[in-house]
Amino acid sequence: MKDYMVNWQEIIDNLTDGSVVTINPERWNMMNPEYQQMLDLWKEHNFNTNSVKWTNYYKYGDVESTIAKHLHITPLRSWISCVEPGYMTGPHYDIDDNEKEYLKHGEIQRFSVFISEPKPGQLFVLNDQYYYNQTVGTTIKWKNYRDWHNGINGSLYNKYMFHILGY
Repeated sequence: MKDYMVNWQEIIDNLTDGSVVTINPERWNMMNPEYQQMLDLWKEHNFNTNSVKWTNYYKYGDVESTIAKHLHITPLRSWISCVEPGYMTGPHYDIDDNEKEYLKHGEIQRFSVFISEPKPGQLFVLNDQYYYNQTVGTTIKWKNYRDWHNGINGSLYNKYMFHILGY
C-alpha cells in the first residue's frame, strides 16, 4: 500500500512542537516497571545510551483518519517520528501507559509508513527484518504492536516515519 494521496513532504516541512525522546528517567513514567527493565537491559549490554534520541510529533493535520481509512482500521493513536543524523532509537518495544484502554477495543494493529525520501545510512529494524532504501509510502504491518524495533540514522538527513495504532 503506497498511494494514500498524502503529500508527506509538505507535512514534514510543517512539523512543529515535537517531543524529544532521550534516555532520561526523570521524564519517563518510572511507576511503570517496564521502563526500568528497558534501561537495565541497555546497561547490562553496555549500550551507548548517548546515541539514543528521536522526536515524536503529534500535530500534523488530518492524516491519521486518511491513513486509517486506507488500512481499514479505527485509529487509537498515531505519531510521526524523526531520527536525526547520527542517532537511533535504540532496540526497544513501545511502552504505552494507555495500553489497557486500547486493549478494551480488541486486538491492536500497528502499521508504519516510510514518509521521507530514502537516504543511504537510514535503517529501520523490526524484529529480524531490516528495512532500508524504502520508497515514500512503503507500509509495514507489524505482527505484534509491541515488537522489538530500532530506527537508525547513519545518514546526513533526518529520517521520518508515520506510525499508527488501531483496531
